[in-house]
Amino acid sequence: MGVFSDDSREITCVYNSEDYNDAQTLGYLQASKKSLQAIDISKQQLTGTQWVELCSRLGAQLQDIINEKEVEGDLSNFDNDDCITILRENPKALNGAIVFTRHKAKQIQNPSTALAFIDSDTGNVSRNP
Repeated sequence: MGVFSDDSREITCVYNSEDYNDAQTLGYLQASKKSLQAIDISKQQLTGTQWVELCSRLGAQLQDIINEKEVEGDLSNFDNDDCITILRENPKALNGAIVFTRHKAKQIQNPSTALAFIDSDTGNVSRNP
């Protein structure tokens, strides 16, 4: 069992509220009727274990979730501890919100991509005015 919720009806969003795209992604998710756990890394630091679990859910390495433009040096030269320190001290280094449910996870740079996590919440909306 991981450190994050595995409720199949809950969406978790790890984001930086100071990033416009991340804030938009959160807005899409808040419009859903699903339960949402929002974790703003500009206000709440994640533990190393939480960062590692997020990467595991994504099938990625810590270096993969960092925007290299926000870091001095070559990311391939940093180990996991370095990457965790970067993310803790510079939330802007996160390369897009990380959104996940029990069965799927994605790092989102384009906010409308978050609609895949909402499923058919809008399915009952009439298309006729």
